[in-house]
Amino acid sequence: MLIRDIMLTDPMTALPDARLPQLVRLLQRHGFRHVPIVDAGTLVGIVSDRDIKQSMLSAARSTEGKKREQLLEELTAGDIMTRRLVTIGPTAGVEEAARLMVMHRVSALPVTEGDRLLGIVTETDILRLFVRALGALEPSSRLEVIALDRENRLTELVRTVEDTGSRISSVMTLEGPNGERELVLRLATIDPGPAVQALEAHGYVVRPASRSTPTLSGL
Repeated sequence: MLIRDIMLTDPMTALPDARLPQLVRLLQRHGFRHVPIVDAGTLVGIVSDRDIKQSMLSAARSTEGKKREQLLEELTAGDIMTRRLVTIGPTAGVEEAARLMVMHRVSALPVTEGDRLLGIVTETDILRLFVRALGALEPSSRLEVIALDRENRLTELVRTVEDTGSRISSVMTLEGPNGERELVLRLATIDPGPAVQALEAHGYVVRPASRSTPTLSGL
């Protein structure tokens, strides 16, 4: 899936001269945590709720009373925004966005073409897609399967599970700490017993299953 499929298009923005109280009201009113800063149609920075909190804390430490209030009133987006931006293009894969967020320790990426802002993608968007891809939004069971014999193929494992009548919602392959192949299965059933027995009969080591039953909110 591409960034353009999950990003928020036409995001709320602010100008560099927007005052701090205005930014606070903007975030609170819309429930967002990031505001891209645009000047003459060009993306020049981004302000996060963390930037705002740090600015308030810094003002509280350096001044007090009316001077502190005046300082907070005079601070602008241009004063507190992050200027060294990490951005991503609309046709990049979502895994690239996740990699950039982890590498640069950011929780949002402006989506751009050149200097033009097209949208924004956040860690919440990535997490929501990840949960959906893993099939965790439906009643299910999670199995961790260790293939001691590295010649065992994924197709064989899938066939073994499906022959028991269990439907696989998702499969993820990981490298175990000792070099063994570890597969994480999400089964669309709350009774993984038949699948576990079949896998163990074929030489797989299955760790204890965990069950997931979504709440009314979907998580």
